[in-house]
Parts: sequence; structure tokens; C-alpha cells
Amino acid sequence: MEQILLSLALMLLFAKLLGNLFERFGVASLVGEILAGIILGPLLGWVVLGDFLGGFMTLGIIFLMFIAGMGVRLDDIRDNVYKATLLGIAGGVFSFVLGLMVGMIFFNDWLTAIAIGTVVISTSNGALFLLLIKIKKFDTKIGKLIIATSIADDVLGIMALALFRMYVHATVSFFSLFSVLLVALGFYFFILTAGSKAMVKVVNRLHVLSDEYMLFTIPVAIMLLLSFFTNNIGISLAAGAFLAGMAISNSHFADPVIAPKVATISYGFLLPVFYASVGTLLVFSGLNVFFIITIVSVAMAAKFVGCGLVSRLTGLSWSDAKLMGIAMMPRGEDNVGILQLLVIVAAGITTSVYTSMVFAIIATTIITPIFAKIFVK
Repeated sequence: MEQILLSLALMLLFAKLLGNLFERFGVASLVGEILAGIILGPLLGWVVLGDFLGGFMTLGIIFLMFIAGMGVRLDDIRDNVYKATLLGIAGGVFSFVLGLMVGMIFFNDWLTAIAIGTVVISTSNGALFLLLIKIKKFDTKIGKLIIATSIADDVLGIMALALFRMYVHATVSFFSLFSVLLVALGFYFFILTAGSKAMVKVVNRLHVLSDEYMLFTIPVAIMLLLSFFTNNIGISLAAGAFLAGMAISNSHFADPVIAPKVATISYGFLLPVFYASVGTLLVFSGLNVFFIITIVSVAMAAKFVGCGLVSRLTGLSWSDAKLMGIAMMPRGEDNVGILQLLVIVAAGITTSVYTSMVFAIIATTIITPIFAKIFVK
């Protein structure tokens, strides 16, 4: 027990300090947090991930997806729903197909290739929002379209994760796989319609209770229950957490009360430890540098083509189309969480692939702001 307490303390302290340091230089905090894990694990050997911390990582993923879901407002994309959906699908499909091809070329294994394609589908909302704010495009017309596209992109990424889980476990007929997919789609539809209304009514009436922390406890309980349920019907626990966040985001307590409480425990404790834990798993032997360079190039190019160039065909100016393509390039915290889930689901993903993909994700968060600065100038 003493070793667990010491490991948690070291990872939390190092992760927050290095994360804050990297943010001061305009780099995403997850880079510093993962670096903290690399220092504590592979370099110094002070932290070794055991069963307890491994389970702790899963809890971090659930909260990460819950926060991502809470950032999705269906009302925010209503005005751009068709265009954003088209661009989100185009960017996601291009990313998946090119990632799949790179995986097959380098590893000649379908499981690994599909996993790589799944990881690179979605854009990092955190990196995207920060980028738009820095270049003063967040509240503009094109900025709102980019945000709506990233939301559609998120939903596609979660669906792809669910399909990957089905692919791994369904060693059966296409009919069986298709039936599970129908169940998944039906569950999505129910949660985002009638289920969302029911959850919002429950949450909105919690203010009558004397305990203010019920506005944290009940949403988190809903998140855990949905994660448990989706995991047991063959989708993924991330889908349940993401859907819970989307449903609860419609409550008028979501932004002023629930989000700050969830953010405190997530960004102050769970997520720094999660990213540091990811860092402790990384090994530098067998690192495939050429693969990293290739997947970074392909992942960024796929978004530029799928979102940027396709948006040009929908009537956007060349300037707005370029901004769309660049803004959708970065992958980040959500992708690391999805990668970790894929490793849990599919034991065939090697350490070399895992480490290389983490480095590729980090690289996109560093390179994209450079492209954006060049574009703005």
C-alpha cells in the first residue's frame, strides 16, 4: 500500500508541474504529464504500474470521455449540423483509411492496422479550442463550424471504438455483428433523446436537496452506470461515459455547477495520474521512428483533405477551408484514452506500436500550432 501511495504522489506532483511548464510554452499539458511518467518509470524506475494503478487508468479514461461528452452541445451544431456532419465523416473516414493502410504497410496485421486507423479518427477538442482562441477565431462563423465539425468527429470516433470492440470479440457471423451495431445505434438514439430528457429532469431537480454535492454524485453515478451497461452490451465503457456527458450537458446546472466539480477531480487528480501512467508504460527500445513520421504526416494530411478540401466543395472560401483543415489536425488526450482502451481490449497490440502511437499523437499537438501561426501570418 505504501508503494501505491508513493507512486500516486510522485506521478501527480511531477505531472502537474511539468504539464504547467509545457503550457507556459504553448504546448499541450498532456505532453508534460506523459513526460513525467517517462521520467518516473522508464528512466528512474521509481514507479512501476501494478494492477491497482492499471485499474486507476481505466477510471481516468471514463472521466476523460465524460468531460469530452459534456463539451458536446447538440444545440451548438444545429445551425451547421449537415455540413459539420459531412465534414466530420469525411475527415474521419480519410483518417481511418489512411491509418489502416499505414498499419498494413508497416505491420501487415489487420488488428493492428484497424487499431491505428481507429486511434487517428478524432481530433483533440482541447487542442482545437485552444488553437482557435489563440488565433482569435473561436467566436467567428468559421470557428463555430469547426467546433461543430469536431463534435461530429467525436461521435464518429466513439462509434469506431465500439465497432473495434465488436470486431475483436465477435468471431462470429456478419449478422451477429450487424445486430450488435443496431443495438448500439438504438442505444445512442435513446440516450440522446428520451434518455437525455429524463436525465436532465433528474439532475435539474437535485437542487431541492440540502447536499450540494449531489450535483456531482448523481451525474458521476449515471456516468459509471452507463459505462457499465455499454461495456456489457458489447460497445465500450468509453461510449457510455461519453453519452452520459452529452445527455447531462443539456442541464442548466451543467456549466455552472457540474462541470467545475468534475473538472476539479479530473484535471486536478485523475487525468494527470492517467497521462503519467501512460508515460510509465513507454519504452524506447524498438521505437519505429519512420512509422511515427509516416503516421503523423498521414494523420494530419487526412484531416486537411477530408475536412479542409472537402469544405471548399461546400462553398467555403479557400482561406476558411485551409483554417478548417489545419484546425482539425491535432490529436490529443482523447486519442491517448482511446489507444489505452484498444490495448486493454486487444492484447495483440505490441508495446512498440503503442509507444510509437503515443509519440505520434504528441507530435501532432506540437506541429499543428506551428502550421496555424504560419497560416495566420
